[in-house]
Amino acid sequence: MSHNDSEMADQLTDELARIAAPPRGPFGSGWALRLLGPIAAICLFGMMMLTFVGVVARYFFNRPIAGAEEIQSFLLGFIIFAGIPLVTYHQRHIAVRSFAALLKGPAAFAQRAFVLALTGFGFGFMAYLLFLQAAQLDEEGTLSTFLQIPEAPFTYVYAALMAAAGIVAFVLLVALLRGEQLAEAYERTDIDIASPD
Repeated sequence: MSHNDSEMADQLTDELARIAAPPRGPFGSGWALRLLGPIAAICLFGMMMLTFVGVVARYFFNRPIAGAEEIQSFLLGFIIFAGIPLVTYHQRHIAVRSFAALLKGPAAFAQRAFVLALTGFGFGFMAYLLFLQAAQLDEEGTLSTFLQIPEAPFTYVYAALMAAAGIVAFVLLVALLRGEQLAEAYERTDIDIASPD
C-alpha cells in the first residue's frame, strides 16, 4: 500500500468516524446520537449473518431458517430509522445543489435555515404518520405472518426514531440561528478509493 493509499484510507476512516459518532456541538456530548451508529451496525451485521447462515442451512442442510425474511425486515427498519437522525445531524441527505452554489451570504443562510425547518417538519409529519400506523397495528393486533411477532412495537420505535430525526433538524436550526458553526453539508465528489497505480 502506497503512502497516498494510506493517506486516503485515513481520510475515509476519519470521515466515517465523524458520521458514526457526532462530536460535541448543539447536542452537548451527543451520547444519544452516538448510540444510533452502533445499533445500525449491529443490525446490519445481524442481517449479514442471518443471510449467510440461511444460505448455508438451505443449500447444504436443506433446512432453511424459519422466518428469516421477517427478522431481516425488522432489522432493516432499525438500520434505516436509526441512520436517519445521524444523516440529519451531519446533513448528508441526498441533495441537488444546482442553485445552492449560486447563493452567498444571507441568501445561503436563509436557504439552509429553510431546508432545516422543512426537514424538521417533514420528519415530524412522517413520525406522526408512523405513530398512527403503529396505533392501528396495535389496535388490530397485527402479527407477522410466520413468526407471529407483534408489529406495532417495531413501528412505535420507528416513529420515535423519525421524531428524533425531526428534533435533530430543529436543534440544528436553532443552533444555526444562534450563529453556531454547524457541520458543512457533504460536498466532496473527489474521493477515489481505487489505487492510482
